[in-house]
Amino acid sequence: MKRQVEVPIFILGIVIWVVAIFLPVDSLEFVLGNGLRPLGLATIFICPILGIIGMLFSIKNRNIILSFLNIFLILAFPITMSIGYYF
Repeated sequence: MKRQVEVPIFILGIVIWVVAIFLPVDSLEFVLGNGLRPLGLATIFICPILGIIGMLFSIKNRNIILSFLNIFLILAFPITMSIGYYF
């Protein structure tokens, strides 16, 4: 039986992305200082790392659908920036 690690990694990435959208801007100032906000931390660092890990596991298990979905996690920052620009 194959262990599908890519599914929980993808769900974790989406949950982190959604939670970071709704967190207040100054909620992590005591940890990160004044520079990086929660949405920036999630979309620049956390989601792409989870997307790359999930993509490696999905290619290993030959799950094409999840490999395309993990591309969205890798591209979380440009997607978030374009949504913020147009809306």
